[in-house]
Amino acid sequence: MKRILVLFLALSILMLAACSDKSETKNASEETDNQSEERLENDKQNEKENKIYQIGETAVITSDIYDFDYEVTVTDFTITDEVDGVNISDQILGLLEDDPSRFAVVDVTIKNISDESYIPNEMFSANFSLVDEEAGVVSIEEFFPEGDEELAPGEEVSGHIVYTHELDDEEAYWVKYEVMSDNEGIFELPNPAK
Repeated sequence: MKRILVLFLALSILMLAACSDKSETKNASEETDNQSEERLENDKQNEKENKIYQIGETAVITSDIYDFDYEVTVTDFTITDEVDGVNISDQILGLLEDDPSRFAVVDVTIKNISDESYIPNEMFSANFSLVDEEAGVVSIEEFFPEGDEELAPGEEVSGHIVYTHELDDEEAYWVKYEVMSDNEGIFELPNPAK
């Protein structure tokens, strides 16, 4: 009888230990799942923060409204008083001589990597702003007539997008596609005067 009692006691202890191990394993598994979810969330946040491209880099951007991808490469950035024969004083009437407003000229190449044709100026635009500024200003479409032509899948178009802005002592500026959306792609443009 003592043997049966000892055997029963030993089996009970083993069962308790097994249940305890399962509970610990389950808790460890839940902690690992929570850590993985946190890591994934942090990676998504970092990915969004790291969507800042430099001149010469190509960004693949997803249209927030139409849900198709396109490529943008910024090839140059200049600040000037005249673009395509148009003087800044012709664009901004009543501009004073000491006004810091100038043309910000961003040379871009846009490639259609979707499977549908579209007209770039009708499907998306880019805003120009100071670094860390929310929205910014929109471009003057008359300076980018290439964007008014249909762009077939696999084709690309190059030209310059032009903005008027008070350009003075900033170290850099931003051009932003899909501005203020989850798909926002930002190009940081160093001030050529610096």
